[in-house]
Amino acid sequence: MRTAAAGAVGIALLALPTPAASAVGEKTSEAAGVICGTDGASGLSVGTAHARDCATALLVASAYTRSWNSGGEGATTVHVAGSSWGCRERPGPLNPYQECVETGGTGRWVTLTS
Repeated sequence: MRTAAAGAVGIALLALPTPAASAVGEKTSEAAGVICGTDGASGLSVGTAHARDCATALLVASAYTRSWNSGGEGATTVHVAGSSWGCRERPGPLNPYQECVETGGTGRWVTLTS
């Protein structure tokens, strides 16, 4: 009887909805972060280390995508919310991804992944 009850509780827990921000698995050498949403122009998923940085991450992704769509190849710098961000393509475990790192040494980063 206890086994059946424990199984029912386990099934009920699996059915609970997950939070809006989910862990980023692509960043194998960094701490896991959160998914902030999707960049409207590229359709890529935008991630960062902390949910509190999501608004800035989406702005950085948008600025980087505009640079990219204007023919910008390779590494580029974008300026968002009073900060400069160095952006470039990085090799991933399965696919390459785009990464922007704040140049002020704060350790903040933004990823764009498919």
